[in-house]
Order: sequence, then C-alpha cells, then structure tokens
Amino acid sequence: MREWFEYGVAKTLLAFSRILPQSLLYALFEGLATLYYYIDSKRRELTKENLQHAGFSPSLALQSYCEIAKSLTEMLLIFTGRFDFTKIKGEFKLKSSKPKIFVTAHFGNWEALAHYMAQQGYPMAVVGREGNNKLIERNITTPFRQLYGNKLVYKEGAMRKLIASLKKGENIGLLIDQKAGNDGIDTTFFGRRCKTVPTIAMLAKRFDVEVVPIFLAREKDGFKIIQKEFSCEGCDIKEFTQKLNDIIEEVVREYPTQWFWMHNRWKLG
Repeated sequence: MREWFEYGVAKTLLAFSRILPQSLLYALFEGLATLYYYIDSKRRELTKENLQHAGFSPSLALQSYCEIAKSLTEMLLIFTGRFDFTKIKGEFKLKSSKPKIFVTAHFGNWEALAHYMAQQGYPMAVVGREGNNKLIERNITTPFRQLYGNKLVYKEGAMRKLIASLKKGENIGLLIDQKAGNDGIDTTFFGRRCKTVPTIAMLAKRFDVEVVPIFLAREKDGFKIIQKEFSCEGCDIKEFTQKLNDIIEEVVREYPTQWFWMHNRWKLG
C-alpha cells in the first residue's frame, strides 16, 4: 500500500511539472525544502556542522537546501522534456579516443550533466543506488537516467558491470563524494578523515582509460561546465583517490552551497 501511495505522489509531481510555469515549480520545491529544513532538526544541524568544519558559515545551510530543491525541480523538467539544455555553457576538452571515466559529485546538477554528456556523444554507464520503491524505480527512476542513452548500473555488483563496459570501449560515470563505509579507503576531504571508494583508481590502473573530472555548476543565467585537469602517473590507489577528492573540494570551495552538505560524508565504518 505504501509503495503505491509513494508512486502516486511521484506521478502527481510529474503531472504538475508538465503544466506548472517553471518559476512556480521552482518556488514550490524551494518552499518544501525550506519547510523540511526547519522540521528536520537533526539533518539541519548536521548540515551546519559540516559547513562549519569545512570553514564555511553555518548560515549557508538553508541556501544549500534550496540548491538541492532547484536540482530536483530540474530533474522533473528533464523527465518531462521541459529542461533547456542550451543554458549549459562552457567547453569540455577530451584528450583521446580512449574510454572515459567521468568523475563528478553530488554538486550543482549532476543528473543534468550526465544527460548533457550523452547528448554530446558521450553516453556512459552510470552507477546508482536501487531505490526502495520498485514501482518508482522501474517506471520513473530507470527511464529517467537512461533518457538520452546512458545505461544505469546498480551499486550491487557494479564493479563487474563497469569492467564489462570498459572492455567494450564504453564510457562510465561515477560519483565518489559520499561515505564509503567498509568499501572505502582512508582519505581526507576538507581536511577531515573520511572513507572514499577506490573504484576509479582501481579501474584506471587496470584499463587504458582517460579520467575526466567534470562538474555542472548552477549560475544566475544558466549552468557552467567545469572540467579539471587530472593526471596521476605513478600514484598508488590511495594517492590517486585523494587527488580526486582534492579536485572535488576545489570545485565545492568555489560554489559552496551547491554541494550535498546534509549527507554524513565523514562517517567512518
């Protein structure tokens, strides 16, 4: 019963996203995000604490919630064909014809970035967590993520599937900025110890690939592609992974409200 109720809510939101003016849709989700910010004190305080530990003002917490709300709105607009991809500005430069490992974070609008790259001729296998609601996962989430030619790979058994993709010369896309638990290795992020998945380093050492750190930042008049230079010849897996963390940190420092601060990134174990 609960699964059908949640699915009904999701379908209703999609229906509204097809007919409401975009400005009203943004306002609706920002209002819901603000309400959630004040209701869920535990998550709110975690967000403030994470910002403060990283050297930012806790007063940015509410704005970071609103940025996530904007991303959710844009995901609905993408699904319903109303998102304007021409507002994405900036260039990305790829060095070779090798398969690519696109590396990004829960920053700006990471979903729009994956769709944009597919439209530009670089579809990829993207790793995601399988949702608890099977109806939403099957009828909304999976079609959404594969909308422009990307392929969805679930976290369980992901390494085997990613290896298969690379062997076929396909690109893959990974987000490595969430807590990794027992699957991670010791690294730091904003000067604090954390666990990070070493997947990219392991794959890059095994296959002849091009590692491309790339992000999509939201700006006043649209979106901006941010690509960072990366090379790590001779690095071991830990050094390789840490360098990627440092790149993500550099981007977040430039746009501090656009990262997912409400996540417990620094939880160990």
